[in-house]
Amino acid sequence: MNQARPGLHRGDHHRTVLIGSTRRREFEPFLRWLRTQVTVVAEFASIESAVQTAETLAGADLILVLQAWSDQFRPDSVNQLIGLTLQRRLICCYGPFCESDGRNRDVWPDAVRVPQRLAAALIERELTDADAGRPAIPPTAGRDEVFAHRLGQPIHWAPLTSEQTVNAAVISPDRTLRRTVAQALKSFGLGSVDLPLIAAGDTGHVRQKETSRGPVHVVIHDLDPFSQLVANSLDACRRMFPSATVLGLAAMADAGLAIETADLQLDGMIPKLDMEYGLRWQLKQLLNRNYPTTTATNQNPET
Repeated sequence: MNQARPGLHRGDHHRTVLIGSTRRREFEPFLRWLRTQVTVVAEFASIESAVQTAETLAGADLILVLQAWSDQFRPDSVNQLIGLTLQRRLICCYGPFCESDGRNRDVWPDAVRVPQRLAAALIERELTDADAGRPAIPPTAGRDEVFAHRLGQPIHWAPLTSEQTVNAAVISPDRTLRRTVAQALKSFGLGSVDLPLIAAGDTGHVRQKETSRGPVHVVIHDLDPFSQLVANSLDACRRMFPSATVLGLAAMADAGLAIETADLQLDGMIPKLDMEYGLRWQLKQLLNRNYPTTTATNQNPET
């Protein structure tokens, strides 16, 4: 598709241009979320077609490139796009098949690129900054500057809730990991219970379980190393906690794991290397969606 397609979304708030692989399966959940946050004013299949309509790029608040495979975009095209969007927020969201690009390719600057598994959290922060009138980080920023920018301010790390009304279950064969996640949940203001992998037994029967504080609202399930035992435990935890949101926790949330878990109905996946922020963002979405009264006293206008 080489022609801009007008967006049919609410208002003109956060006008966004999409470039690249907007039809691929791995981007579907992310794009569903994105369309609830922004107004997509145009879509382009390639960078070359996007830069031909510079006025469309100039009028956008966010230019989002979806990269599905390495070397999908030519370096000269990327450089041209960066040059046309220096005063705009440009983000390249790369899919699981591009996880190694940062080690052996430098087409996209560090300030611009983000893996798809972290893109929603980053875009939410960028849209908040745009509303507050804060400028985008320049594409020439160094890695330390990018790290500091994405880490945010102390206010972004306040407890999510002051009431112990939301409970979590942490499931992992690793006792130390269970304790680490439980401690993170406590710092967020959530109660939790931790369990090893759940074995359903020969009959497949699992008894529903609650914490001493009430029902479990969210399950954080370790996916490493992924095996049939982990898949069985995931299936069993849905019967043990039937109304809970289930989030996976993995060292490498890459293409292989995405394929392995595609039919397991996970509500999200959190990389262990970014557990603190990734877990916080996923829980914030859950709380805002299902338990808004528990977060009302702690929501800062800038978060």
